[in-house]
Amino acid sequence: MLLTEIIGVGSELLYGETVDTNTAEIARSLQPYAVEVRRTLRVADDLGALTAELRQALGHARLVVLSGGLGPTPDDVTREAVAAALGEGLEPDPEVLRWLEGLFAARGWAMPEANRKQAMKIPSAAWLPNPRGTAPGWWVRRDGLDLVALPGPPAEWRPMWQQLLPQLGLPRRAYAQKAFKTFGLGESKITEELGELFVRQGPAEVGTYAKAHGVEVVIRGEPEEVERLARLIRPKLGPAVWGEDDATLPQVLLHALEARGATLATIESLTGGLLGALVTEVPGASRVYLGGVVSYSPEAKVRYGVPRQIVEQGTVSESCAVAMAEAVRNTLGATYGLSTTGVAGPDELEGHPAGTVFVGLAGPQGSRARRYRLPAPSREAVRQRAAHAALFLLAEELLGLGRPLREVKG
Repeated sequence: MLLTEIIGVGSELLYGETVDTNTAEIARSLQPYAVEVRRTLRVADDLGALTAELRQALGHARLVVLSGGLGPTPDDVTREAVAAALGEGLEPDPEVLRWLEGLFAARGWAMPEANRKQAMKIPSAAWLPNPRGTAPGWWVRRDGLDLVALPGPPAEWRPMWQQLLPQLGLPRRAYAQKAFKTFGLGESKITEELGELFVRQGPAEVGTYAKAHGVEVVIRGEPEEVERLARLIRPKLGPAVWGEDDATLPQVLLHALEARGATLATIESLTGGLLGALVTEVPGASRVYLGGVVSYSPEAKVRYGVPRQIVEQGTVSESCAVAMAEAVRNTLGATYGLSTTGVAGPDELEGHPAGTVFVGLAGPQGSRARRYRLPAPSREAVRQRAAHAALFLLAEELLGLGRPLREVKG
């Protein structure tokens, strides 16, 4: 296996101002190849630190990929660090400089002097054209290794990397991946159920990953072994599986609604539109999703049809969640109404701590609600999980999923 290191460049990655998704996506793109991603890391916009990390990576890796630090500002130091690590000088490329000037001229602007540095490269580097920005990348092939420097924005580096990857000549390997997406089973329960099937080494490995939509069980490795393990693992997960591979929960639910000729409407309090956003991410959602309401305040709930006496008794309650679901179902004429209400935090509300959530469902078979005590590391985490909890309540109805083990009865 050829060793690979992937480096995300930018101080904003270290301080959380930008979430580094680039290194993970680049690593995933290498799965079909016989390479081992030994290390991924994030390095600040510091010339000395980045040069040192590059020298270390180049000392043992066959492929080094960087993303970020190719902009025009003084803190963009990827070019300088690569030059220093490889012991080469930077030189201006007149053709690339003319290209940059042409980009600005086409926009009716004069090119700032700072952008001239984006036309600098070392002699051993080949340019990687950037179809969507002003930062071309580098491809260096020297001394039996490849170094690739890509810009940071995914919309820019992704097409560059997709075009370059086949040109690297990396050996391919037989590779397959299978994912089972579950709800209601924690990671510890899944590993207990799988027993000796939870393998971490060998021709295929099994991993569990907790997501907002439940725990994913992923099998990756040699195709025959992945297929064998999948046949054994699937029955052990039973009705907890709501989807496989790239399926999303909104996709699965909307397809189930369409197959029944049914429709859906939503009404949200603490999730503030996130539930509707999840549903409408699916192309063609309008065939079954009639619309949604954000009834954030108590008075808004009343105006959208929730009885005032229920609201006055408490908006963070099972009865309010049920009344909300019934109100939006009746108002929009949907087959199913789905609701969320609760406490996103950080403060208590109506005597309930952050993470207390009620989701409600109204449909042809009647109405019901479910209470959850969700982990509350942040408002956003509670809101995201609450939106998925509502979808799972609908999934129980449409897909026959069992009730979640972590449910807290109210």
